[in-house]
Amino acid sequence: MAAGNKVVAPERTLITTRVFDAPREAVYRAWTDPKQLAKWFPPEGMTAPRCEIDARPGGVFRVDMQGPDGPPFDGKVFPGPGQVVEVTPNERLVFTMTPEFDGRALPTVTTTVTFEDVAGNRTRCTVAQSLETVEEFQRMAKQGMAEGIAQSLGKLAGVLSGKRSDRGISVDGRVLTLTRVFDAPRELVWTAFTDPKHQVKWMFANDWETPTATADLRPGGAFSMRMRPADHSEDGFELAGTYREVVKPERVVQVLEDGRLMTAVFTEVLGGGTQLVFSVEMAMGEDQERAGYTQILDHFATHLATLSGTK
Repeated sequence: MAAGNKVVAPERTLITTRVFDAPREAVYRAWTDPKQLAKWFPPEGMTAPRCEIDARPGGVFRVDMQGPDGPPFDGKVFPGPGQVVEVTPNERLVFTMTPEFDGRALPTVTTTVTFEDVAGNRTRCTVAQSLETVEEFQRMAKQGMAEGIAQSLGKLAGVLSGKRSDRGISVDGRVLTLTRVFDAPRELVWTAFTDPKHQVKWMFANDWETPTATADLRPGGAFSMRMRPADHSEDGFELAGTYREVVKPERVVQVLEDGRLMTAVFTEVLGGGTQLVFSVEMAMGEDQERAGYTQILDHFATHLATLSGTK
Protein backbone atom coordinates (compact mmCIF):
# COMPACT_ATOMS: atom_id res chain seq x y z
CA MET A 1 0.00 0.00 0.00
CA ALA A 2 1.46 3.33 -1.04
CA ALA A 3 0.54 6.81 0.09
CA GLY A 4 -3.11 7.78 -0.13
CA ASN A 5 -5.37 5.26 -1.82
CA LYS A 6 -2.81 3.94 -4.33
CA VAL A 7 -2.41 0.19 -4.16
CA VAL A 8 0.73 -1.76 -4.88
CA ALA A 9 -0.03 -4.85 -7.01
CA PRO A 10 -3.81 -4.35 -7.40
CA GLU A 11 -4.00 -7.58 -9.41
CA ARG A 12 -3.33 -9.54 -6.20
CA THR A 13 -4.94 -7.25 -3.64
CA LEU A 14 -8.52 -7.12 -2.36
CA ILE A 15 -9.64 -3.67 -1.18
CA THR A 16 -12.61 -3.42 1.21
CA THR A 17 -13.84 -0.11 2.64
CA ARG A 18 -16.39 0.55 5.37
CA VAL A 19 -17.50 3.70 7.19
CA PHE A 20 -18.28 3.14 10.87
CA ASP A 21 -20.36 5.31 13.18
CA ALA A 22 -17.53 5.59 15.69
CA PRO A 23 -14.45 7.79 16.21
CA ARG A 24 -11.15 6.71 14.70
CA GLU A 25 -9.59 5.88 18.07
CA ALA A 26 -12.41 3.46 18.87
CA VAL A 27 -12.14 1.69 15.52
CA TYR A 28 -8.37 1.36 15.84
CA ARG A 29 -8.78 0.02 19.38
CA ALA A 30 -11.18 -2.65 18.12
CA TRP A 31 -8.44 -3.86 15.78
CA THR A 32 -5.70 -3.90 18.43
CA ASP A 33 -7.52 -5.01 21.60
CA PRO A 34 -7.58 -8.84 21.56
CA LYS A 35 -10.82 -8.99 23.57
CA GLN A 36 -12.63 -6.90 20.97
CA LEU A 37 -10.83 -8.46 18.01
CA ALA A 38 -11.98 -11.93 19.08
CA LYS A 39 -15.63 -10.83 18.97
CA TRP A 40 -15.66 -9.71 15.35
CA PHE A 41 -12.67 -10.97 13.34
CA PRO A 42 -14.01 -14.50 12.68
CA PRO A 43 -16.74 -14.54 9.97
CA GLU A 44 -20.38 -15.21 10.80
CA GLY A 45 -21.01 -18.34 12.81
CA MET A 46 -17.37 -18.74 13.85
CA THR A 47 -15.62 -17.88 17.12
CA ALA A 48 -12.04 -17.20 18.21
CA PRO A 49 -10.92 -19.52 21.04
CA ARG A 50 -7.44 -17.94 20.82
CA CYS A 51 -6.79 -14.32 19.94
CA GLU A 52 -3.51 -12.49 20.50
CA ILE A 53 -2.08 -9.22 19.23
CA ASP A 54 1.02 -7.31 20.31
CA ALA A 55 0.56 -4.07 18.37
CA ARG A 56 4.18 -3.29 17.61
CA PRO A 57 6.45 -4.25 14.70
CA GLY A 58 7.46 -7.89 15.12
CA GLY A 59 4.69 -8.54 17.63
CA VAL A 60 2.35 -11.50 17.42
CA PHE A 61 -0.95 -11.38 15.52
CA ARG A 62 -2.90 -14.59 15.91
CA VAL A 63 -6.58 -15.39 15.58
CA ASP A 64 -7.56 -19.07 15.71
CA MET A 65 -11.07 -19.65 14.40
CA GLN A 66 -13.52 -22.36 15.41
CA GLY A 67 -16.48 -23.47 13.36
CA PRO A 68 -19.87 -24.34 14.88
CA ASP A 69 -20.87 -27.89 15.72
CA GLY A 70 -22.27 -29.90 12.84
CA PRO A 71 -21.32 -29.94 9.17
CA PRO A 72 -19.34 -28.64 7.44
CA PHE A 73 -16.90 -27.69 10.22
CA ASP A 74 -17.95 -29.95 13.13
CA GLY A 75 -16.44 -27.61 15.70
CA LYS A 76 -12.93 -27.73 14.20
CA VAL A 77 -10.34 -25.10 15.14
CA PHE A 78 -8.39 -23.45 12.32
CA PRO A 79 -5.15 -21.80 13.51
CA GLY A 80 -4.39 -18.29 12.27
CA PRO A 81 -0.80 -17.40 13.18
CA GLY A 82 0.74 -14.16 11.99
CA GLN A 83 2.89 -11.16 12.83
CA VAL A 84 2.50 -7.41 13.14
CA VAL A 85 4.59 -5.61 10.52
CA GLU A 86 3.86 -1.91 10.94
CA VAL A 87 1.94 0.26 13.40
CA THR A 88 1.00 3.94 13.35
CA PRO A 89 -1.56 4.32 16.16
CA ASN A 90 -5.01 5.38 14.99
CA GLU A 91 -3.77 5.64 11.38
CA ARG A 92 -2.33 2.41 10.01
CA LEU A 93 -1.87 -1.25 10.92
CA VAL A 94 -0.10 -3.88 8.83
CA PHE A 95 0.04 -7.57 9.73
CA THR A 96 0.46 -10.99 8.14
CA MET A 97 -1.53 -14.17 8.66
CA THR A 98 -0.80 -17.69 7.44
CA PRO A 99 -4.05 -19.54 8.19
CA GLU A 100 -4.11 -23.30 8.44
CA PHE A 101 -6.80 -25.64 7.13
CA ASP A 102 -6.87 -29.34 7.94
CA GLY A 103 -3.24 -29.29 8.98
CA ARG A 104 -1.82 -27.50 5.96
CA ALA A 105 -0.79 -23.87 5.64
CA LEU A 106 -2.69 -21.63 3.25
CA PRO A 107 -1.00 -18.73 1.43
CA THR A 108 0.17 -15.86 3.62
CA VAL A 109 -2.08 -12.78 3.52
CA THR A 110 -0.63 -9.35 4.25
CA THR A 111 -3.34 -7.01 5.52
CA THR A 112 -2.98 -3.24 5.57
CA VAL A 113 -5.62 -1.30 7.49
CA THR A 114 -5.91 2.49 7.31
CA PHE A 115 -8.13 4.67 9.49
CA GLU A 116 -9.45 8.07 8.35
CA ASP A 117 -11.75 10.61 10.00
CA VAL A 118 -15.11 11.19 8.33
CA ALA A 119 -17.55 14.01 9.06
CA GLY A 120 -20.00 13.26 11.84
CA ASN A 121 -17.44 11.58 14.13
CA ARG A 122 -17.28 8.58 11.80
CA THR A 123 -14.33 6.57 10.53
CA ARG A 124 -13.44 5.23 7.11
CA CYS A 125 -11.64 1.91 7.47
CA THR A 126 -9.87 0.63 4.36
CA VAL A 127 -8.61 -2.96 4.39
CA ALA A 128 -6.15 -4.13 1.71
CA GLN A 129 -5.46 -7.87 1.68
CA SER A 130 -2.52 -8.85 -0.52
CA LEU A 131 -0.98 -12.17 -1.48
CA GLU A 132 2.44 -12.95 -2.89
CA THR A 133 1.27 -14.10 -6.33
CA VAL A 134 -1.71 -13.64 -8.60
CA GLU A 135 -2.29 -17.39 -8.51
CA GLU A 136 -2.50 -17.39 -4.71
CA PHE A 137 -4.82 -14.40 -4.79
CA GLN A 138 -7.16 -16.08 -7.26
CA ARG A 139 -7.16 -19.22 -5.15
CA MET A 140 -8.10 -17.34 -1.98
CA ALA A 141 -10.68 -15.29 -3.86
CA LYS A 142 -12.42 -18.50 -4.95
CA GLN A 143 -12.46 -19.64 -1.33
CA GLY A 144 -14.51 -16.61 -0.31
CA MET A 145 -11.98 -14.03 0.88
CA ALA A 146 -14.23 -11.10 -0.06
CA GLU A 147 -17.26 -12.56 1.71
CA GLY A 148 -15.17 -13.40 4.77
CA ILE A 149 -13.84 -9.86 5.32
CA ALA A 150 -17.29 -8.42 4.58
CA GLN A 151 -18.79 -10.55 7.33
CA SER A 152 -15.99 -9.66 9.73
CA LEU A 153 -16.41 -5.91 9.17
CA GLY A 154 -20.14 -6.32 9.61
CA LYS A 155 -19.54 -7.87 13.02
CA LEU A 156 -17.12 -5.03 13.81
CA ALA A 157 -19.99 -2.58 13.33
CA GLY A 158 -21.91 -4.42 16.03
CA VAL A 159 -18.97 -4.38 18.43
CA LEU A 160 -18.57 -0.63 17.93
CA SER A 161 -22.29 0.11 18.38
CA GLY A 162 -22.71 -2.33 21.25
CA LYS A 163 -25.72 -3.91 19.51
CA ARG A 164 -25.51 -7.64 19.06
CA SER A 165 -27.47 -7.79 15.80
CA ASP A 166 -25.92 -4.73 14.14
CA ARG A 167 -23.90 -5.32 10.97
CA GLY A 168 -23.57 -1.75 9.78
CA ILE A 169 -25.16 0.95 7.64
CA SER A 170 -24.28 2.19 4.17
CA VAL A 171 -25.57 4.90 1.86
CA ASP A 172 -25.43 4.80 -1.94
CA GLY A 173 -26.95 7.93 -3.43
CA ARG A 174 -30.42 8.15 -1.91
CA VAL A 175 -30.55 4.47 -0.87
CA LEU A 176 -29.99 3.69 2.81
CA THR A 177 -29.08 0.08 3.63
CA LEU A 178 -28.98 -1.46 7.10
CA THR A 179 -27.74 -5.00 7.74
CA ARG A 180 -28.56 -7.07 10.80
CA VAL A 181 -27.93 -10.68 11.85
CA PHE A 182 -30.32 -12.37 14.29
CA ASP A 183 -29.98 -15.55 16.33
CA ALA A 184 -33.24 -16.89 14.95
CA PRO A 185 -34.34 -19.13 12.06
CA ARG A 186 -35.22 -17.43 8.79
CA GLU A 187 -38.90 -18.45 8.88
CA LEU A 188 -39.32 -16.74 12.25
CA VAL A 189 -37.52 -13.57 11.12
CA TRP A 190 -39.67 -13.47 7.98
CA THR A 191 -42.90 -13.85 9.97
CA ALA A 192 -41.94 -11.21 12.52
CA PHE A 193 -41.04 -8.80 9.71
CA THR A 194 -44.07 -9.30 7.45
CA ASP A 195 -46.99 -10.21 9.75
CA PRO A 196 -49.07 -7.17 10.85
CA LYS A 197 -49.62 -8.76 14.29
CA HIS A 198 -45.86 -8.46 14.79
CA GLN A 199 -45.33 -5.19 12.93
CA VAL A 200 -47.33 -3.24 15.51
CA LYS A 201 -44.78 -4.40 18.11
CA TRP A 202 -41.72 -2.90 16.44
CA MET A 203 -42.37 -0.82 13.31
CA PHE A 204 -41.79 2.64 14.82
CA ALA A 205 -38.99 4.98 15.86
CA ASN A 206 -38.35 5.98 19.46
CA ASP A 207 -41.29 7.76 21.15
CA TRP A 208 -43.65 6.59 18.41
CA GLU A 209 -46.06 3.70 18.06
CA THR A 210 -47.89 1.75 15.38
CA PRO A 211 -51.41 1.05 16.66
CA THR A 212 -52.63 -0.68 13.47
CA ALA A 213 -51.16 -2.45 10.48
CA THR A 214 -52.56 -4.43 7.56
CA ALA A 215 -50.88 -6.50 4.86
CA ASP A 216 -52.06 -8.41 1.81
CA LEU A 217 -48.75 -10.22 1.37
CA ARG A 218 -48.69 -10.95 -2.37
CA PRO A 219 -47.46 -9.12 -5.49
CA GLY A 220 -49.92 -6.27 -6.08
CA GLY A 221 -51.35 -6.55 -2.57
CA ALA A 222 -51.66 -3.48 -0.37
CA PHE A 223 -50.10 -2.74 3.02
CA SER A 224 -50.65 0.01 5.55
CA MET A 225 -49.13 1.00 8.91
CA ARG A 226 -50.54 3.84 10.99
CA MET A 227 -47.79 5.64 12.94
CA ARG A 228 -48.27 8.27 15.63
CA PRO A 229 -46.39 9.77 18.62
CA ALA A 230 -46.59 7.53 21.67
CA ASP A 231 -48.05 10.42 23.70
CA HIS A 232 -50.82 10.86 21.08
CA SER A 233 -49.89 14.54 20.72
CA GLU A 234 -50.74 14.40 17.01
CA ASP A 235 -52.44 12.10 14.53
CA GLY A 236 -49.21 10.98 12.89
CA PHE A 237 -49.19 9.53 9.40
CA GLU A 238 -49.86 6.40 7.36
CA LEU A 239 -47.06 4.41 5.71
CA ALA A 240 -48.79 2.65 2.84
CA GLY A 241 -48.23 1.16 -0.58
CA THR A 242 -48.19 -2.13 -2.46
CA TYR A 243 -46.00 -5.21 -2.70
CA ARG A 244 -43.98 -5.51 -5.87
CA GLU A 245 -42.26 -8.80 -5.04
CA VAL A 246 -42.84 -11.47 -2.40
CA VAL A 247 -40.62 -14.55 -2.27
CA LYS A 248 -41.15 -16.29 1.07
CA PRO A 249 -38.91 -16.45 3.14
CA GLU A 250 -36.22 -14.78 1.04
CA ARG A 251 -37.22 -11.37 -0.25
CA VAL A 252 -39.96 -8.75 -0.13
CA VAL A 253 -40.07 -5.52 -2.15
CA GLN A 254 -42.56 -2.78 -1.26
CA VAL A 255 -43.50 0.33 -3.25
CA LEU A 256 -44.53 3.27 -1.09
CA GLU A 257 -47.30 5.63 -2.19
CA ASP A 258 -44.72 8.22 -3.28
CA GLY A 259 -42.94 5.65 -5.47
CA ARG A 260 -39.99 4.93 -3.20
CA LEU A 261 -38.88 1.32 -2.74
CA MET A 262 -38.28 -0.65 0.45
CA THR A 263 -36.51 -4.00 0.07
CA ALA A 264 -35.82 -6.69 2.66
CA VAL A 265 -33.66 -9.73 1.91
CA PHE A 266 -33.42 -12.66 4.35
CA THR A 267 -30.44 -15.05 4.18
CA GLU A 268 -29.48 -17.98 6.37
CA VAL A 269 -26.03 -17.72 7.94
CA LEU A 270 -23.61 -20.26 9.35
CA GLY A 271 -24.65 -21.49 12.76
CA GLY A 272 -28.39 -21.13 12.27
CA GLY A 273 -28.91 -17.34 12.28
CA THR A 274 -30.52 -15.06 9.73
CA GLN A 275 -29.15 -11.99 7.98
CA LEU A 276 -31.56 -9.19 7.13
CA VAL A 277 -30.51 -6.59 4.56
CA PHE A 278 -33.02 -3.75 4.59
CA SER A 279 -32.83 -0.97 1.99
CA VAL A 280 -35.02 2.10 1.56
CA GLU A 281 -34.96 5.12 -0.74
CA MET A 282 -34.68 8.12 1.56
CA ALA A 283 -37.23 10.96 1.50
CA MET A 284 -35.58 13.16 4.16
CA GLY A 285 -32.05 14.01 5.28
CA GLU A 286 -29.58 11.17 5.74
CA ASP A 287 -29.01 11.70 9.47
CA GLN A 288 -32.75 11.69 10.20
CA GLU A 289 -33.35 8.59 8.08
CA ARG A 290 -30.36 6.75 9.59
CA ALA A 291 -31.53 7.47 13.11
CA GLY A 292 -35.14 6.53 12.46
CA TYR A 293 -34.52 3.23 10.71
CA THR A 294 -31.79 2.27 13.18
CA GLN A 295 -34.30 2.71 16.00
CA ILE A 296 -36.92 0.71 14.09
CA LEU A 297 -34.56 -2.24 13.58
CA ASP A 298 -33.44 -2.00 17.20
CA HIS A 299 -37.08 -2.47 18.18
CA PHE A 300 -37.36 -5.33 15.71
CA ALA A 301 -34.35 -7.04 17.33
CA THR A 302 -35.90 -6.62 20.77
CA HIS A 303 -39.23 -8.05 19.63
CA LEU A 304 -37.60 -10.94 17.78
CA ALA A 305 -35.60 -11.85 20.90
CA THR A 306 -38.87 -12.31 22.80
CA LEU A 307 -39.99 -14.80 20.15
CA SER A 308 -36.75 -16.72 19.75
CA GLY A 309 -35.70 -16.79 23.41
CA THR A 310 -32.41 -14.95 22.78
CA LYS A 311 -31.19 -11.93 24.71
